[in-house]
Amino acid sequence: MGEYSDTLDGQTDNMANGEHSGGVVLGSESTTPSEEEKISFWSLFKKHKLSVIVDCLVFGIFGMGVAFLGPTLFDLGCQTNSDLKQMNWVFFVQLLMTMIGSISAGYLTGRFIPAHILLCIGMAGLPITMFLIPACRVLAELLINLMVMGWFMGCVDCVANLRMILRFGTNVTPFLQAMHFFYGLGAFVSPMIASPFLLNIDCSPFIDGYTVNPEDHNVNNQSVTIAPQPKVVDRAMQLSHSKEAFFILGTIQLIITFIVFIVIALEKKWGMLYSPASTPTSSDPNFPGEGEDFAEYSGSRSFTRYLRCGSKDIVIITVLTSASLFIYDGLQSSFADYIYSYAEKNVDDLDRSEGAVLNSCFWGAFALGRLIAVVISTKISAAFMLSCNLGGCAMALLLTLIFKTSRTAVYFGTCALGIFLSCMSPTAMALTEQFIRINAPITSCIVVFAALGETICPVIVGRLFVSAGPVSFLAFCFTLIALAIIVFVILLAFGRDTSRYRETVGRSFIWLTRAAPRLSENMEINSTSVKYYSNQEEQNNSNGMTSQMTSAQGDNKDGGDQVGNGYSGNYR
Repeated sequence: MGEYSDTLDGQTDNMANGEHSGGVVLGSESTTPSEEEKISFWSLFKKHKLSVIVDCLVFGIFGMGVAFLGPTLFDLGCQTNSDLKQMNWVFFVQLLMTMIGSISAGYLTGRFIPAHILLCIGMAGLPITMFLIPACRVLAELLINLMVMGWFMGCVDCVANLRMILRFGTNVTPFLQAMHFFYGLGAFVSPMIASPFLLNIDCSPFIDGYTVNPEDHNVNNQSVTIAPQPKVVDRAMQLSHSKEAFFILGTIQLIITFIVFIVIALEKKWGMLYSPASTPTSSDPNFPGEGEDFAEYSGSRSFTRYLRCGSKDIVIITVLTSASLFIYDGLQSSFADYIYSYAEKNVDDLDRSEGAVLNSCFWGAFALGRLIAVVISTKISAAFMLSCNLGGCAMALLLTLIFKTSRTAVYFGTCALGIFLSCMSPTAMALTEQFIRINAPITSCIVVFAALGETICPVIVGRLFVSAGPVSFLAFCFTLIALAIIVFVILLAFGRDTSRYRETVGRSFIWLTRAAPRLSENMEINSTSVKYYSNQEEQNNSNGMTSQMTSAQGDNKDGGDQVGNGYSGNYR
């Protein structure tokens, strides 16, 4: 009390003159914040650098798990003595279990298991299932192993997104872009690691047998049926070195897993674990919803709370965002899976080996686009970025569809689509965080619909490809992007009317700024710009002080600046 008694009389005089604002006496320096305040993403990164780097590495592992099946499909068919038609099930079961893993992770997080524990479980399971793939000698064993791997991947996907959003709130855009860049990088690197060890021979003719039509029509045009040749399949298994590829991929995943364990232990030691069931405090400037009880929006009654409180905006925006990611991830999966087949059957002057080159171009441009988005997202708003991405995807697909047989147009369209499509999913999630507060159930819902898009859209494209021809593949993709534009317009129209958007986002649609903060009891005051006092009750023996304080507070009520006893800190 002694350190404040010397200035108390001067503070009382100032309060009588109306300079007091809600229990805080303003000093000689101006404390009026600027109209809009720029965000220092570099300072946010430096504060959470270990956690951000680890979450990015986790998403790189997730991308490796998604992309390794494509190039290893033929070798796995020879290993399990399964033809190509049977091997197509491996994509479906892995993506299906990824979706189920996302659902279960969103349900368990904040209810029964902390988010960091689920992340550790998912990361521990991925290298184990990768190491077990060479031991699967029949298709049933491989499918079961991939189902378990898919569940772990779903947990990692949901929890990593949730942790990043909880850590940075409305400032999450560049960090989500960085994390999803590592997904593209993992998807690009995984086939390159596996390629030198693969035989790449389709064993289906030797497993099922095949028919040879003789070129010489002298013998009544009779065809010759070749019986299955299990010895040729065994020889192919011996020539393939795919087990070394899986061992390398599993070792990389194991190393990243140990790093995750160490960093999570450090986070727990430093008290930096972000859980959807935790209650943030105003001392953490980067946590979403400063001073509000986040537990109210999570846990087993989250959706009940939404509906009971009449927050229809939360439901509408969640549905629209889920639909958007369904389209984005469905387009990404469909194009990546079928551009090889389309180029081989429909593009003029294209060598047979160039179909694989096109696929690599797509994933390379995808990774590059996410890297570029990390920098752009620190300057440009999420809404403007997403509108540019949608326009770029529409132009790339329209150009490819118009010049559908042109080799140059297909290459240009593939690279352009990879760049513009790359950051759409993380940008949509960052935009949603500006409209509503994202918690575990909402994250799970969004990720589940994204996984549904990845699972369902390639199946539709496959049926159209066979029944309507290769061009139907591009027509379907263009229809998806047209629907995405419509959903985006509706999402933006609803989102801009939410109170959270008006309070946290600046006026500019293009540039990334945030609205000037209003002083409240949950915000901290710069000790160098103000003078403060604690334990007001002990000072009320001065005559007239209480009435002066009440009058001054009434004069400044619009600012909402009421500071409790003993409150101090740094104004951001």
